[in-house]
Amino acid sequence: MHNGGMPRTSTRSTKQAPARTEARPAARRAGAATGSRAAAASRMIRVTEWELQRILLDIHDGPVQSMYAALSQLDLLRRAIAEHAGSGVTEMTERADRIRRSLETGLAEVRQFIGEFRPPEFTDRKLVELLEALALQHEASTDAHVVLAVRKPLPETALPVKIVLYRVMQEALSNAYRHGGAHSVQVTVSAAGRKAVRMTIADDGAGFDPGVEQPDAHFGLKGMRDRVEMIGGRFGLTSRPGAGTQVAVEVPVA
Repeated sequence: MHNGGMPRTSTRSTKQAPARTEARPAARRAGAATGSRAAAASRMIRVTEWELQRILLDIHDGPVQSMYAALSQLDLLRRAIAEHAGSGVTEMTERADRIRRSLETGLAEVRQFIGEFRPPEFTDRKLVELLEALALQHEASTDAHVVLAVRKPLPETALPVKIVLYRVMQEALSNAYRHGGAHSVQVTVSAAGRKAVRMTIADDGAGFDPGVEQPDAHFGLKGMRDRVEMIGGRFGLTSRPGAGTQVAVEVPVA
């Protein structure tokens, strides 16, 4: 029976399914990737800052000290000229020679630092070419001998991987010579399956106890480890006093 001639209206309500609160797998992966990139960028900033600090420290302890020595010798020379005008020519000449040697040493160190840290053509050159050039550069600037053994074929490596392997080898060679007094270094590069590259750098230097903190080499070792881990690789170091040091890294190619 109709009520007042008005049409009946349904009072049934349709229940809506509760909204999903669980993120989809793709969204989770995207979020994880974003977090990983952010973490990598943050670590890259730290490594870059460490590199800058190391460069500044090297400049301060090397060429800057040589320049200060040159200035000190120059002051002594000026006093000698003022106090012994017309005499002491030999003494003044010797001091002038010491100034020249100090300045030449400082300038040579500055040029070496600039040469070492000038970025090579990472984009246009293959990994093996970069490492060969680095080995030759190290031999030219030191009295050490570098043997580079490449076990081909190697998989193609992405740009960040080339940079990391180059910088790790550069730091390992520097540590071997400056801290270990190494005369010979063996660098071996090979494929680790289809998607990774392995590199070992072994020297005949003095070696050290890895369990004892090494103030001079601490930042260098940390920088190498950070670089490798930043691209998902593995870093290892073995050393013993009197038995040299070996650095081993394995990194994905992409």
